[in-house]
Amino acid sequence: MKKVWIGLLSLVVLAGLLTTTSFTRDARVEAAAPSFKDVTGHWAQSSINTAAQAGILNGYPDGTFKPEGTITRSEMLKVMALTAHIEVGPAAAGKPWYTPFQAALTDAKVYAAGDFSGDINKPATRLELAKLSMRVAKADYRGKKLSNDELLFRAVNAGLLSRTGAKAETIEPNGTTTRAQAAVLVTRLLKLEKGEKLAVDQGASSAAEIAWHQHNMITMFDQDDLVKFPYSIDINSKYRVSIEQLTILDPLDKKGFFSEYLEGADYYGDANPETGYVFAYKLKGESLLNSTGESQVIKSSFYMYTEASKGIVQVSEKFSYPDGQLIDRNGIYENRKVLDLSKKGNVGYNYYLPFVSKQYIKEQIKQYGGISIHLEKFGGSFGDKKYQIYLTDVKDIWFKK
Repeated sequence: MKKVWIGLLSLVVLAGLLTTTSFTRDARVEAAAPSFKDVTGHWAQSSINTAAQAGILNGYPDGTFKPEGTITRSEMLKVMALTAHIEVGPAAAGKPWYTPFQAALTDAKVYAAGDFSGDINKPATRLELAKLSMRVAKADYRGKKLSNDELLFRAVNAGLLSRTGAKAETIEPNGTTTRAQAAVLVTRLLKLEKGEKLAVDQGASSAAEIAWHQHNMITMFDQDDLVKFPYSIDINSKYRVSIEQLTILDPLDKKGFFSEYLEGADYYGDANPETGYVFAYKLKGESLLNSTGESQVIKSSFYMYTEASKGIVQVSEKFSYPDGQLIDRNGIYENRKVLDLSKKGNVGYNYYLPFVSKQYIKEQIKQYGGISIHLEKFGGSFGDKKYQIYLTDVKDIWFKK
């Protein structure tokens, strides 16, 4: 069958062409090296040229590409079909030009009902981009019912998407997608098709993973056997603590998620920012009884047990609050106040920041096949099983004693 290619033209041109043209798995053909008037020096110039030469995206009749222009949901359907070599039939008379692409992607389980939440001719969001691209990239995700948060994380963790600003959390799932961003995504998918490995924005991956399920163990250690957060622990009959979130930070990664909250931090004991990770436990403490005259230091509810030397991290003064409140704040912080247990239902927030060496992590993975996150409640005898808590399926030596 004759090979054909139509790039992203205006909707008027596309509508006319697509009513009579069918696309096969061979529909994507190489084009001549492009020469767009408005991409020289653009941050996505190389990707734009690659996607255009691959026959997936092209420019406008005036010789421009309009890299900062948005790409619509309907156009994204066509782009994904061409990138994935999915066979597309001709448009039926009287039907919109994009319906064959939507039908073909639906049959291939790349597109699912509900993927687009709005007018299909409006700009595609980055979340919608993540959904389609993840299913194009990995067949295992086709037809699976995953939450939007998980699909966004999987796309970032696979290297398909990355941050849009300086901070790791600037993933902008609801932000619109530009033509330049679409070209970058196409280029990354083409690399995967060739068996190449994509670079992963680790900070953005952590941010997306935490938004999904409140920890970043997959991003940092490729491990996903944690309990579901928030996770509540009764320390005693009077006091309960909930682990709301666990963020593992590498102090050497200045572009990592929450990295700014370690600026100026103090490291005590065997903690050394050059050699390990900070395990940042976000805690919520709650009084269970009316216990007049009693109080609780929230960050001292438990300690993280390791079979090696350990240390502790203290955030700088600018993230340490002596204002007499135990409220939840942005980022990582220390609330310099104890929780009053005199009234049932009193609550407060704080962070516990133990330090774990990278060498110890390596040894754990070698010995146990993963990292054992082992906590010990304060107030009990060391090694007593009723005071031990494991947040992971992986267990250390004390579990067997």
